[in-house]
Amino acid sequence: MGKRPPSRTADETDGSRRTAAARTAKTPRLRARGRSAPRRSSGAKPGHQDDADPADGVEYLEITDERDRPLLVMPIAQARRQTLRHRVVLVMLHDAEGRVYLQKRAANKHRYPSRWDLSATGHVQAGESREDAALRELREELGIAAGRLVRRAEIPASEATGFAHITLFAAGPVGEAPRPNPDEVADGMFVDADELNALLEHFRDMLTPALIWATERGDVFRDMPELAHAREPEMPGLP
Repeated sequence: MGKRPPSRTADETDGSRRTAAARTAKTPRLRARGRSAPRRSSGAKPGHQDDADPADGVEYLEITDERDRPLLVMPIAQARRQTLRHRVVLVMLHDAEGRVYLQKRAANKHRYPSRWDLSATGHVQAGESREDAALRELREELGIAAGRLVRRAEIPASEATGFAHITLFAAGPVGEAPRPNPDEVADGMFVDADELNALLEHFRDMLTPALIWATERGDVFRDMPELAHAREPEMPGLP
């Protein structure tokens, strides 16, 4: 009889220890689940940023029909993966001498990396006018506030344009030197008509289809008669 109380106390102690151990074993697992859940939902995976919130910097554009009437709004990255009609602006920036600024696209560009291009190009974002988009691209890519824009061409969306409704603008003349954004532009230079012709003749594969198209149409320099009768080139998908 004298030995039973210690035996019961040991059993109770062992039971308490097992209970405490079980609680301790469960607690880290519960906490781990609590910590890992936000990580799974905190943001989109690399290459899948379409589902991110607008506050995360995702840009949206308007999807249109064949007559350029808006249908819905969609993230740019998602729209790129589908053959949906949208809007694009191309801008030719001229200086006081009449030269046009060419930008060399950054190496990380989705299309035509490291090629020479028109001064600024980009998508028209949802709720944005074409003029506002052109001015925004000049600011973002070149640090230029151009107050004057002239529409030079309107191209309807088709398979040849990558289903983009394209508007070509001329901007300037400007007296200030562009300040290229290194995230967007690798380099840049002003060229005159003769220099642009030389690039077209000798370094065609280093130019974007958009630059070739605008030059051969005669839109970059109106006083280039040798280009006035050039064949009408196919418009590439842009930008």
